[in-house]
Amino acid sequence: MGIWKGLQVNLACIAPRVVKKVAKVIMLYLPRISFLIIIMVSLARYAWGITTEDLKLKALEGHALSQVKLGFHFSRGHQKDEKEAVYWMTMAARQEIPMACRYLGFAYLEGKGTAGNAFLAEKWFSKGAHKRDTLSMIGLADTLVILKKPIESVAWLKLAEELSEPQAKWRLEKVLPTLKEEEKKQVIGTVDRLRSTLSTSLNTPIPDKSPKKKKRLTLANGDSYHGEIRNNEPHGFGERLSKSGKIYQGSFKNGLEDGFGTLFSKDGVITYQGLWRKGSPVDKIDEPTEEQKND
Repeated sequence: MGIWKGLQVNLACIAPRVVKKVAKVIMLYLPRISFLIIIMVSLARYAWGITTEDLKLKALEGHALSQVKLGFHFSRGHQKDEKEAVYWMTMAARQEIPMACRYLGFAYLEGKGTAGNAFLAEKWFSKGAHKRDTLSMIGLADTLVILKKPIESVAWLKLAEELSEPQAKWRLEKVLPTLKEEEKKQVIGTVDRLRSTLSTSLNTPIPDKSPKKKKRLTLANGDSYHGEIRNNEPHGFGERLSKSGKIYQGSFKNGLEDGFGTLFSKDGVITYQGLWRKGSPVDKIDEPTEEQKND
C-alpha cells in the first residue's frame, strides 16, 4: 500500500508537467503538421481524379486552399515551375494565409520564381509573422538584418522563441551577447510593441472565396488572360499571355497593367519587374509603393 500511495503522489506531481510538455510540443509542430496534411490531402485528391486544371478553376474563383495547393504543386516535382508557384501563392497570400505569406517571403528573399527584393520579402514575412507563423518570424528577422534593422530583427526572434520556435533559440544565443545594454533595452521595448500587434487567433482563416470575380478572357488583341476582372476586363491580380509567348503577372487596372508586376520572355526569363502605369513599365523601383504595402 505504501508503494502504491507513493506512486499516486508521484503521478499527481508528474501529470501536470507531462500535459504541459505535450501541449507545448503540439503547439510547436502544429504548423508543420498542417502543412503535411495539406500535401497529403492534395495528393489524395489527385489520386481521386482532381486534376491540376480542376484546382486552377477553383483557385481562380478565389478558393484559398486550392491556391496554396497549386503553389506547393508547382514548387517541386516533375511539373516544377517556380514562377507559377509564386503566382498562385500570391493569390493565397492576398487572402492572408500565413504559409502563403511565408512562401512569398522566402521567394523574394532568395529570388526563386521572381526577382529578389528584400523590401517585398519584409512585406510578406511581416504579414505571416503577425498571424503568429513562427517561421515567418525567422524569415523576417533574417530580412531585417539585410535591411539594417537589427533591433527589430532580434525582437522578432524573441517573439518566435516565446512561441517555442527552435530556430530562434540558437540564433539568439549568437546575437544577444553582441548587443550593448542600451540595445537590449530597445529590444525589450520593441518586443512589447510588436507583441500587441500579433493576431489573437491561433487558427488559420481560409476564406472560401475572394470578393473579386475571376475569369478567363480572350482580349481584343488576341492575348489570353485569367485573373480578377471588373466590367469584363482585367482589374486586380492576374496573368496575361501574349500571342508571342510573353507573360505578364501582376496588377491590372481598367484592362491595363497598372501597379507592381513582372514580365517574362517566352523563354521564362524575367525581362522587367517593377512599377507599371496604364499598360507601360515606368522607372524601376526598389521599394514597394504605398499601394503595394496596403495590398
